[in-house]
Amino acid sequence: MRTVLRPWGMWRVASGERQVSHVGILSPVLCLLISCMTGCDQQHMEKKASQELDRQPAEKAANLPQDKPLAAYQNELLELAFETATMIPIAPHIKDRSKTQEAAVTLCFKLNQPQRALGYIEKIGNWRRGSGYADYAFYCAQHGFSNEVQHYLDFAEQIATIADQDWGRDQIKIKISRTHTLLGQTVQAKRIAAGVDTFSESGKVARVEATLCTEDTFVSQVEEMDRLIATGDFDAVKNALYVCAELFNRFYDNTERRSQMEEKIKTSWKQMPVFIRIDLLLELADFALGHADQPKALSLVNEAKTIMDEHTWPAEYRIPLEARIAECRFRSGDEEAARSAAADLLTFYNQHQSEIINIDKAKTLIPVAEAFQTIRNSTKALAVYKPAVEAAVENPNSRPRAEDLSAICLSMVKHTVEPDAALWARIREIKGALGDPW
Repeated sequence: MRTVLRPWGMWRVASGERQVSHVGILSPVLCLLISCMTGCDQQHMEKKASQELDRQPAEKAANLPQDKPLAAYQNELLELAFETATMIPIAPHIKDRSKTQEAAVTLCFKLNQPQRALGYIEKIGNWRRGSGYADYAFYCAQHGFSNEVQHYLDFAEQIATIADQDWGRDQIKIKISRTHTLLGQTVQAKRIAAGVDTFSESGKVARVEATLCTEDTFVSQVEEMDRLIATGDFDAVKNALYVCAELFNRFYDNTERRSQMEEKIKTSWKQMPVFIRIDLLLELADFALGHADQPKALSLVNEAKTIMDEHTWPAEYRIPLEARIAECRFRSGDEEAARSAAADLLTFYNQHQSEIINIDKAKTLIPVAEAFQTIRNSTKALAVYKPAVEAAVENPNSRPRAEDLSAICLSMVKHTVEPDAALWARIREIKGALGDPW
């Protein structure tokens, strides 16, 4: 059976209502995306993208999810981060460009900036645009804007049909499926997920199912996780453990079930890398903090630290993990130890930075800055972001410079760190100097 792509809807506004006009051929937007994915001329492509974006309606209907207010510096940093990502040439760097753009989109959703996210999504030139539309639909479903959901799921599904990578196509489909799952649309969820690499991607749907789990479905969901763990498949086990973490959170007030999930995680993670075990413990700690249970959170943090100390780590791996542990420790009430840990991390970085290749230095420093901001030392956080910016330009190529600069800006937005005049000037200077060689 031949698959016929439904046309991409072009927007028109009539009588105060948003309507979708369909045509019998591929829409210009979808044709543009196909061109992006097959490598057409960049200048021509970006001109076409601008023209298509100009056709979007100027006003927003009242039934659309609206952006929450942000501080002026956060708005500027967000825009700068996305603009920097978009400077990366499509050819030959479309994968890196799109991934860096997607990071800004992801943060937009976390900060309740759905319309900004949607605008950014429109400028992504590969399958990640479909992933973004699916994320927008999920956001709408989460926040009660059901009228928007199917429209953007259709967009995402159309892009999935032309994705040139199985992995990308599967990611889009699973995101569509999780939205149907959230809305209780089981038949649609199974239809979309059919044929997807079940173990590697479907855990995202199972995690949504876990957030909806009831007393009546708890036993059956745990049995399914036991089945996945018994397969011994790496992705299946990993997904099952994170679903158990969601169930730990879902039934937190039920001490017996919460303990059951914690125990299942710890007795089933033997084949998991150490960093995943630490990540699971810190996720459980975050869930405990969400239930105002600092003692339990601190106990989990201490377990993570014990595992951390049992192994030797390259500096670029140790520092981000230790920074995250310090942040979680502070929020768990052990503030003095967290402050000491953050200071020790900065010392450790200064002692071992020569061991870290230049492309990894900024990525290693960003979590340290974030940790200082978490422990309420904004002055120190800003002081760490500055060498992170300088580390970003050690590599002579503009692509890694752009990736790091965008990541630094997003980090400051997320953690509410306002650059001072000197840092603003340096950020703008670096952005302005991006160019060949990429």
